[in-house]
Formats: sequence, C-alpha cells, structure tokens
Amino acid sequence: MRKTARRHQQGEESRVRILEATLAIAAERGYDGTSIALVTEATGLPASSVYWHFRNKDELLAETLEFSYRRWRGTAPTWQERVAVSDPAEEIRDRLHRASRAITDRPEFWRLGLMLGLANRPKEPSARRRYIEVRGETRTAIRDWWEQVLPAGDPDRAREVAERMARFHLAVMDGLYVGVHAGRGWNLERLVDLIADGVHAQALAWLGEAA
Repeated sequence: MRKTARRHQQGEESRVRILEATLAIAAERGYDGTSIALVTEATGLPASSVYWHFRNKDELLAETLEFSYRRWRGTAPTWQERVAVSDPAEEIRDRLHRASRAITDRPEFWRLGLMLGLANRPKEPSARRRYIEVRGETRTAIRDWWEQVLPAGDPDRAREVAERMARFHLAVMDGLYVGVHAGRGWNLERLVDLIADGVHAQALAWLGEAA
C-alpha cells in the first residue's frame, strides 16, 4: 500500500510539474508555439511521461488552462455570499481591487486565456473551448454576487442589471490586464477606485430605469 501511495504521489508531482512548465511556455508562446518537445526540455522528463498523463498536445493545453484557472481563482475573489456588509459601494471597490491584484499576482491564466480567446482557426482547440467555459462560470459567479449587492426590488430587473455588471467586469479585467502589462506608470489603485465608483453609480441608474 505504501509503494502504491508513493507511486501515486510521484505521478501527481510529475503531472503538476508538466502543467506548470506548459503554463509558462504557453503563456509566452501561445497555443501554436507550445510543443511537447519544449515541455520535456523544461521539465527534464521524457516525452513518454508527458504522454502517460496527456494523450496529445491539445489535451495537455486544455488541462493546463484548467490548472491555471484554478490557481488564478485562488488569488481572485471567490464571489461567495456577502456577510454583514453595510456599504455596498465599499464592497464593490474592495472586490474590484482584489480582482485587479489577481491579474498581477497570477497573470498566466489571463494571458493564456486571451491568447486562446482571440484565436480563430477552423478546428477549435479543446483548450479554447475550456477557456470559454470557465469564463462563463466566472461571469455567472460574478452575476450572482451582484444580485446580492444590488438593492432589493424587482428580481427580474436585478438579474438583468447584474448580468450587465458581470460582463462589464470581465471586460474591465481584460482591459486592465492589457494596460498594466503593456506599459508602465499605471496607478492601478486609483484607476480601480474610479471604475468601482462608476459601475456602482451605473448599476443604480439602470435599476432606477424600471421605476
């Protein structure tokens, strides 16, 4: 039993090692620039070890996207239910600040995701499909959180506004990532403060349209 457990642990360690190496390569080179040969060179593992865990490059990159997403979610807001919050504006500001820090602390998922999201090829890679799925999961979680933040009222209207806010949030994250990593001198804290105040005001204005 101990030998079996040790083999399982070693197998999981090599799998994570492969995923980490693939993430570093793919985040720099994109889908087409990533190869099994580069992964084996980076890990020092034989190609047979990579193929033991993953059938092909497409599966490897799909799993790498999932791996990077879970790691990013570890630093990004969990969007869990609110607990005893008295100032929604302050909570929105805090959540957006934590989300913006996540793209600097764990940028690999966002970089790889944007590369995959913008890719356009006749046969869609599994990694791109998985990216679209996890982006949708994130949008749904953000939408549900916004529904809790918005003032009580018409539930259908609140759901519609929350959906708009979730989509805008993801667009803001895309823009912040490109801006922060494309140039220097960004005052991210100040910029996020302005965005938070703006989206809160706009959400209230949209809710008021139904009145």
